[in-house]
Amino acid sequence: MEAVHVYMKGRNGWGLFYRIEDCLVYFTLYSVLSRKMGIKVIAFNIMFNHTHAMHDDYLHSRMQLFQRRLGVMFVKDYNEEYGRAGGLLDRPFGFSVKRVSKKIMATIVYIFNNTVAGKMYKRAIEGRWSLLAYYNNPNPFSKKLVKRNCRHIMRESLKVVDICYNTDKYLNYATLRRILHGLDVVERSQIIDYIVSKYNFLDYERLLKYYGTFDRLLVSVDSNAGAEYELEDEYGDHSNYPKMIQLARSKGYEGVCFENISPYEVKSLSQLFYSRINPSTDQIRKFLHLPTPQKSEVV
Repeated sequence: MEAVHVYMKGRNGWGLFYRIEDCLVYFTLYSVLSRKMGIKVIAFNIMFNHTHAMHDDYLHSRMQLFQRRLGVMFVKDYNEEYGRAGGLLDRPFGFSVKRVSKKIMATIVYIFNNTVAGKMYKRAIEGRWSLLAYYNNPNPFSKKLVKRNCRHIMRESLKVVDICYNTDKYLNYATLRRILHGLDVVERSQIIDYIVSKYNFLDYERLLKYYGTFDRLLVSVDSNAGAEYELEDEYGDHSNYPKMIQLARSKGYEGVCFENISPYEVKSLSQLFYSRINPSTDQIRKFLHLPTPQKSEVV
């Protein structure tokens, strides 16, 4: 029995996922690559500035190649979308091999509970990107989708998703703009659930071999924080990040690269965050893609 916990962080702890589009590009890319390369994923989560996954049936060379392709393709799309250049992710990515069932299960719970530990949700199943809510439920965060009752524009968007999935194409930013354009709030929620359900790569069957039933899995996740002894935690209050995203968006900062804004804008946004949300200085640094402070030399 062998599995590997793989984690990816933004460079300098920088934020990565400011919009649903960022998450969907990464998620659908992960889906397409994992299917092509035979990667079996039994736990997954997306946070603001890092991601976690556990691969079952672990093979080192295949995992290494998968992560390299994933990183290169995601950063290329991200940089083109946001008009930036250079590295975006910490290199190399982190991983930890688990060879005992007890440690595998503890890490699975740890991954699912990232959003709970980060104070974003009370239960792991409440977060979209743990994928737990999608077990036997194609629309956990939206109104039930009935295609024949959809508007023409919605049906056309659904067709684009189907074509991309059936031809092993992930949804890049340009394709997502086409899919989401003209949809109302209800339709947007429905098609996001549709995309996640369609591209869902979580191997629930393999996952439940460790727990027996889905209900037992949820009990374990809800009653334990899990553990990853080889990873240094840096949670803090991650619920601050969605608040900062909304506040920045209200000031016109959506779909922008914060590395490209002026020092005056950096100062203004920082003051706004302090006055309304009171995040830590380090959280503001990560949100605005500011450099890591250099440690003072000891004389």
